[in-house]
Amino acid sequence: FTDLRLHWVATIFMVLGALPFVLYIQSLYGRPKALFKDQQVRGFIIFLVILCVFMAFWLQSVRDISFWQALTLTSFNLTSVITTTGFATEDYGTWGSGAMAVFLIAMFVGGCSGSTSGAIKIYRFQVVFLVVRAHVKRLFSPNRVIPIHYNGKILTNDVALSVLAFLAVFIATIGIVTIILGLLGLDLVTAYTASLTAITNVGPGLGPIVGPAGNFASLPDAAKGVLVLAMLAGRLEILALLVAFDRDFWRN
Repeated sequence: FTDLRLHWVATIFMVLGALPFVLYIQSLYGRPKALFKDQQVRGFIIFLVILCVFMAFWLQSVRDISFWQALTLTSFNLTSVITTTGFATEDYGTWGSGAMAVFLIAMFVGGCSGSTSGAIKIYRFQVVFLVVRAHVKRLFSPNRVIPIHYNGKILTNDVALSVLAFLAVFIATIGIVTIILGLLGLDLVTAYTASLTAITNVGPGLGPIVGPAGNFASLPDAAKGVLVLAMLAGRLEILALLVAFDRDFWRN
């Protein structure tokens, strides 16, 4: 886009698509504050704003552009990556190694649960933080009872366990796909970011081949087949797909 205002219009709609749709319905049916009271939404917006502003200062320092232009570019491209929209207006791989690291982390995050976004989802990071904080407190106070609250409700052990199980399988899947792509001849950066972007459904990866200025056309057919399965697993959030391979599931 040549008009920066178009960037912001697209950014706003990407953010709206990354919020829980059920909260929109609640807002329309007599609970207009539901969207703003949700802990997941607040965490997502705060994280996105802080990251975009930080990256805007970074981009302004490495390129001779105004802060407003830098904020526009970083907001659009970071929002696209975090919400797994798949758009890119610039090759952010040329913004420096610091920017590459930020975009790599952003690929893991995703939007809110119940939205169109892929990746891990922000609520899982919030739950992990609460669980780790409670565990640290128990280390120096073993007999202390520490209830974990999320969105005004007590978080059960089943929820915490499901989140930790998902993260373990998620990371393991990325590692397995990366190894397979490496054995198929891809370099480490391409193999790792291609597997990550496929599983998180982000779109572009990092590097000269699958980065925002490249595409997946040059990859071997076998690698494309592996990435197709990875995209399917990521969209089904992996655990749901694993259920189909359990013998007990078919017996019941």
